[in-house]
Amino acid sequence: MASVFNPEQDKNCCWAANSSFLQTQGHAALPTLTISGKIRATATFFFLLVSAILNTSFLLKLRRRMGQEQSKRSSRMKTLLKHLMLANLLETLVIMPLDGIWNLTVQWYAGELLCKVLSFLKLFSMYAPAFMVVVISLDRCLAITRPLMAKSNSRIGRNMLGLAWGLSVLLAGPQLFIFKMYYVADSSGKVSTFSQCATHGSFPEEWQQTLYNLFTFLCLFIIPLLIMLVCNFKILLTMTQALHQDRHKPALKQSKNNIPQARLKTLKMTVAFATLFMVCWAPYYVLGIWYWFDPELVDRVSEPANHFFFLFGLLNPCIDPLIYGYFSM
Repeated sequence: MASVFNPEQDKNCCWAANSSFLQTQGHAALPTLTISGKIRATATFFFLLVSAILNTSFLLKLRRRMGQEQSKRSSRMKTLLKHLMLANLLETLVIMPLDGIWNLTVQWYAGELLCKVLSFLKLFSMYAPAFMVVVISLDRCLAITRPLMAKSNSRIGRNMLGLAWGLSVLLAGPQLFIFKMYYVADSSGKVSTFSQCATHGSFPEEWQQTLYNLFTFLCLFIIPLLIMLVCNFKILLTMTQALHQDRHKPALKQSKNNIPQARLKTLKMTVAFATLFMVCWAPYYVLGIWYWFDPELVDRVSEPANHFFFLFGLLNPCIDPLIYGYFSM
């Protein structure tokens, strides 16, 4: 998303994720700041404030709780949640102010170096929260389906967290090479002083950029979503089987604590994180995929609708802390 799925910004160049609009309509009128762009920027800064306050406050709350607890088992899930809040905070402090400012300035004023660095940070800060939810889903799946292995190997969680952060850096790396500054031609065909940061000219063939976009889409949304769905399905299946077996035990041997309430609560929280990720970002990614195969969609879908889909995705880091707060009450 941070580099591929923003058709409305192809129209106004604020996000400049995919330069196909500029390649095919380079002599169109230069973009200007619109009312919907102002509304989007205002809403983005509001989400920035809310998300920063919530994620920071719950991060501090988690640290206090982890310091008070002695049980390694109880702090393991909180370690995973701490990294999720850190990833959300990274997304908040990178994506939101950059998107808000870029929508207001319309063109890129920050120079070539920041064009590359910030493009890298954008995608990195989108990979990290998605991968953290995957790690939480995998950890809870192991805790339910392979409890002995999960208990005996305390490094599994740390290894998965390290892998998640490392993959986020690695997969965002190409942004440093494909994004660059260039100047857009005005309606007369002359090169103007309107500068932009985009992938324009970085791919010799259009299909190569489409392939890169597709790869990013798979790694950023489809693969994490599939892993979450498989993990949650296995968790529900294992829990259903355990309850079914417990129901057929003699009355004196039945265990009402077959699934401890604390573990059940963390499982519900894991499902809530995965569901929120899917609900918030699915409309935006679907629109991006549709745009790849039907570029004229950028002219048929209204600019306010495109802004709304992106802003809806920004609700994800805002609501994650509320989910944790609800289940930790």
